[in-house]
Amino acid sequence: MRNHTGKYLTSETFGFRINCNGTSLKKKQIFFLEQQEDGKVFIRTHLDRYLTADAAGKFGGDAEQKGKNEMFEIEAQPDGKWALKSAYGYYTGGAGESLDAYTKVLAEDRLWTVQLAMHPQVAIRNVNRKRYVHLAGNVLNAEEDVPWGDDAMVTVRFFDEGKYALEASNGCFLSDNGELKSEATADCRYIIEFWGGQIALKGSNVKTGVEVSASQDVVTDTEFFQMEINKQTKQWSFKTCKSLYWTMGDDGTISNNHSGERGPAQYFAVEWLGPKLAIKAANGKYVQTKKNGGLAATSASANEESTYTFEIINRPKLVLRGEHGFVGMLPSGLLECNKSIPEVFTLDVTKGVCRISGGNGKYWKVGPNGVTCTGSEPDLFHVQLLDHSRVLIMHGDKCLQGAQNGGFTCTGTKPDASTLWEY
Repeated sequence: MRNHTGKYLTSETFGFRINCNGTSLKKKQIFFLEQQEDGKVFIRTHLDRYLTADAAGKFGGDAEQKGKNEMFEIEAQPDGKWALKSAYGYYTGGAGESLDAYTKVLAEDRLWTVQLAMHPQVAIRNVNRKRYVHLAGNVLNAEEDVPWGDDAMVTVRFFDEGKYALEASNGCFLSDNGELKSEATADCRYIIEFWGGQIALKGSNVKTGVEVSASQDVVTDTEFFQMEINKQTKQWSFKTCKSLYWTMGDDGTISNNHSGERGPAQYFAVEWLGPKLAIKAANGKYVQTKKNGGLAATSASANEESTYTFEIINRPKLVLRGEHGFVGMLPSGLLECNKSIPEVFTLDVTKGVCRISGGNGKYWKVGPNGVTCTGSEPDLFHVQLLDHSRVLIMHGDKCLQGAQNGGFTCTGTKPDASTLWEY
């Protein structure tokens, strides 16, 4: 949350004190919104304490538990800013170390510009229709039972005035009359409102939110599989567009008809082999292609019949976040990994090989001083999925690595916090 001077609300480690001195979005400037069904919210700091405002107007960040003093109401303003009102009817605000919640006058210093700190690429579900939004032709329709493929991915773009735009997978933005536009003009920018655990996006011409059309048949993509990791075992299950999972039979045959709880027969180990991968089942055998085209876990080794080209298809628009922030680009084309605002890159994958380009039309190039987005020809990368929503990006035998000072280099030798990227 940024105040009227452009400084971020900050929760300091020492004494759980809060102030508005932050100049960039780092760990201490990230807060977690916990909604209630009645529309009231609690706001948790990175230290697992809560923002609190008492009847005397004292505004702090040291509450260990949720109670009346920790309950706030969000009032979204027409320009996209938020007013945060305490349970006693007072608005929070101020500057620097002088923060309070003891005025009912909604002045400039009581308004917050709210920047979502989450990864901006999401799937959106319409609550009434109980279906997901996806790109169908040149419109966004809420018609998919399961968000499947890159057409169901929406990128949430933030603008400094506090409004947001929804970018479809084709790079176009949703306007408040339902059209998709090539630029995020004023009619493509929305205010976020919270309603009982859900969100509404309010535009300049719509009163309660974006109305997404639903006029097409449901699209199914039977050759796309969603890989879901077991966080404890680091094994993977393969989900179909019908919400069914691969399962191994007694003879090793792989079927895609399992529903319900998953057990050993539905989990597989994945071995990453550059642009290819091998899949090992619970019987210790590798999955291979039979002569009739079916799959069976019957191979003793990862050979030609039991290795497969892996192509990630649901991230044509790529945003990366590491332990120090988002990957962004300087005017020189140099990439840095400690940015508050994400850069959106284009990811093209062909036969397992990745080519990454920026909005300047140039490709990622690996150099001695780091990675730049300056190439007329692409350097080639491949990816490995090693943890939940995190990817290792390889260039040859090295992987992309981030540093606290923003350095973004191809120097990593193993997966760790500096080389795994939330995508």
